[in-house]
Amino acid sequence: MGLGEPDLPTPEVMRQAAIRVIAEEQNGYTLQAGLPALRERVAGDYPHLKLATDDVIITAGSQEGLYLALMTLVGEGDEVLMPDPGFVAYPTIVRMAGGQPVYYRLPAANDFCFDADDFRNRISPRTKVVVCISPSNPTGRSLSKADLQAMADALRDTGVYVVSDEIYRDLYYTGERPESISSFYERTILISGLSKSMSMTGWRLGWMCAEQAIIQSALVLHGYVTTCAATISQKAALAAWTPEAENARAEIRRTFHKRRDHLLALISKELPVRAVVPDGAFYTMVDIRGYGPSLEVAEKLLDYGVVTIPGSAFGSESEGFLRVSFCADEGKLTEGVRRLKVGLAQISG
Repeated sequence: MGLGEPDLPTPEVMRQAAIRVIAEEQNGYTLQAGLPALRERVAGDYPHLKLATDDVIITAGSQEGLYLALMTLVGEGDEVLMPDPGFVAYPTIVRMAGGQPVYYRLPAANDFCFDADDFRNRISPRTKVVVCISPSNPTGRSLSKADLQAMADALRDTGVYVVSDEIYRDLYYTGERPESISSFYERTILISGLSKSMSMTGWRLGWMCAEQAIIQSALVLHGYVTTCAATISQKAALAAWTPEAENARAEIRRTFHKRRDHLLALISKELPVRAVVPDGAFYTMVDIRGYGPSLEVAEKLLDYGVVTIPGSAFGSESEGFLRVSFCADEGKLTEGVRRLKVGLAQISG
């Protein structure tokens, strides 16, 4: 229950596309920025930005896109605002670039919702970049349109860039797909990919979209780090914009939605703890503050054969919680909750 990786098979349409490419085509390097046809499809996903093909870099997963964006933008002593709790790579990359991580709170007391006042108070003359992610890893919570508007309003006329991590945006359980901060704030760099929504983590296929000056600088770094994203993955990824792929994406979303509801019902019925209801991604945060520090609780639960991630890994605000993944079938989730029940009873006893 700790893994942040879909267990579902990559959709057949994507696998067959890769098989054909391997069997029929020469697969040397592409342009460093990626296949023009693929960049054109990515650009088309953001019609409100009127992106050109040259505004997109195809990356080795969204992680490389995040790395390129932060290493390009952040210099010595720059402050980077990032969510607490948030993905563990954010502060590490910022420090690699010589920057200083500063955290805006997503308060546990409010189920990790955005706190506009706290965000506004964290902005300083040294703020260079803001990182946002919606839906969130680790909480699964999404930023509402009102949240995004408040974030944009706070940043207006500051010159700050927003790096928007949208890798979970197609995994949502609300009535509509979460909005992007780019609809509210012009100076946005978009990071996304196919890893989560199409169960393609090992294919390492992501992208970065930004204004030309940033893209040109990031492309130099990308060329030395990666040369180009894997050619077979790029060619196969062209199939991700077909009706068959859209149907597969919707089916993956339905599967995780069903698993979410199954897990939350089990936790509510079987465990003496509360779980935060996620809007998207495939995680819930389980409140174990009555059992001790999250790292200690997570380590003790290993003795009962269940893996969870301590909230302390993601920031101070999520201390006292465990991140529990539903990247497993319903049978395994049921067994996982049974083991959690036994383990928590022993810890409290």
